[in-house]
Amino acid sequence: MQAIKSIFTGTLLLSTLAGCSYLTGDDGYFRDRQGDYLVAPTIEPMDIPPELDSYTLDALYVVPESLPEDRAFFIKAPSPRALDTNIREGVVVQRFGERRWIVIGAEPGQVWPRMRDYWSTAQIRLSFEDPVRAIMETVWLGDEGERNKYRVRIEPGLHSGNSEVYVVQISESYVEDPDAPIDWPEDSADLDLENAMLDDISLYLADRTDLYRASSVSLLAGSIEAESKANIVPTANGDTLVVRVDFGRAWSQLNQAIENAEIEITDSNRDEAYYLVRFDGSEEEERPGFFRRMFGAGRKEEGELPAFRLDIATEEDRVVVTAEPANGDANATRELRDLLIRAVHRNLI
Repeated sequence: MQAIKSIFTGTLLLSTLAGCSYLTGDDGYFRDRQGDYLVAPTIEPMDIPPELDSYTLDALYVVPESLPEDRAFFIKAPSPRALDTNIREGVVVQRFGERRWIVIGAEPGQVWPRMRDYWSTAQIRLSFEDPVRAIMETVWLGDEGERNKYRVRIEPGLHSGNSEVYVVQISESYVEDPDAPIDWPEDSADLDLENAMLDDISLYLADRTDLYRASSVSLLAGSIEAESKANIVPTANGDTLVVRVDFGRAWSQLNQAIENAEIEITDSNRDEAYYLVRFDGSEEEERPGFFRRMFGAGRKEEGELPAFRLDIATEEDRVVVTAEPANGDANATRELRDLLIRAVHRNLI
């Protein structure tokens, strides 16, 4: 009897709730709100007094402007760009002429907190730090009259996931007023002191095994431009390689990349900024090994490989590398040109 009474009571309660339109109807408290945004009115932006910070009130979702009617469209959907997997393992000190810098397989946002740890471990105080631009400046170090000051800069590397660390040193004689803001030069006053600091930093970073596990990341330093210095840019005429370094460094590192890719160089001219190469699109793992090459296995006759000309053009703060068939070689197809550009990019270090 008690069970029948419970079932009857529950049924009555459910029927009562179902009939409560004031709870679940169009005007009810628990009404369906999923279409409210379709009739939501537009209100004027909030007016913030100029002396207050409005950062947290900025629009989170910006509505893009409509595209022009004559916009370009794709006949064939472009293929997705491959992920850049050329992340350098460990810490390496790179050299070009008298310039030296650290290349490390970690994002700038990962390197920044480790650099702050370095100064703390070395008991060196900082006079200035800007995590957005990834710049640190030390206080004056040493004895009065022979003091030195260091500036460390962290930049994105040639490949995504890599960073570069630069050190500049000045002596007290470089400035008139040691307490005034400093106009930092591009080159250090004493290369020996710069190199000593660079080596000490590189050893410290190399010993930090947690650097690559990203146990702590600077969110401010993470706002550094994420784009790597070397990028493949598709154009109507094929892929191009854009490297955001000066011509001297670009020429040297392109030469090294071509050799690393085992691409044959038939001629080059730095003054006219070009390389003549032969390339058949073979991947490095498909190439014969050292002894097979020594005894002729896999060797192709001279002139059989398609010939290309790599032109290096300087544009403001970057260089642009393009590939074209050399001497009208019909075998130097656009597909091979794109593979050549990507092989050079892949082997940049």
